[in-house]
Amino acid sequence: MPGQEFERSLVHSFNNYFDLTGIHAIAYRHYQMRYQPQLFDVLVDSRANELYLALECKSVDTSSVPGLYFKKHFSWKNGICQVARETDWLTQSGRNGFLVVEARRPKPYKHCAFFVPWRVVYRYFITGKPIIPSDHITSCPSCEKRGGAYTFDDDFMEEMVKYLDSYPKNSSAVIPKKWRKHAKEV
Repeated sequence: MPGQEFERSLVHSFNNYFDLTGIHAIAYRHYQMRYQPQLFDVLVDSRANELYLALECKSVDTSSVPGLYFKKHFSWKNGICQVARETDWLTQSGRNGFLVVEARRPKPYKHCAFFVPWRVVYRYFITGKPIIPSDHITSCPSCEKRGGAYTFDDDFMEEMVKYLDSYPKNSSAVIPKKWRKHAKEV
């Protein structure tokens, strides 16, 4: 199932970046419980606001859809959309939210993950639009899949911080100082 593989891949990518840089944070999958609506697929915990994240993951074949439809790609329970439930949870928890869309593209193109800020998703939802268009999704921070994995670097993390929903947006919290890397080796 592509969705669960994508979630696992994101968790590994974040945790690999944290291990490599010495940043104190952890990413993990938010498992769905039976009879309970799932709120976000991946969570990232950190004392730094910039890495206190909730990620809703969607993996789509770009040749079959022009964007993400609220009726098709998000769950509905008792007439309430997943977007509304997750927006309430973000408000209560104080996390920064992203819709992470994996664009599965035919060869020779590489798969790519786009990090859409949650405020953009919610804005499309409350205005009654049926879809988040692909051109808006592809204008957000992205990371290509290489060698079967997503590899986050300092440039990607810095760009992602610029798109956070809440302040502070301090990129030094996610990009390590050079001495931090060397301190781990000693």
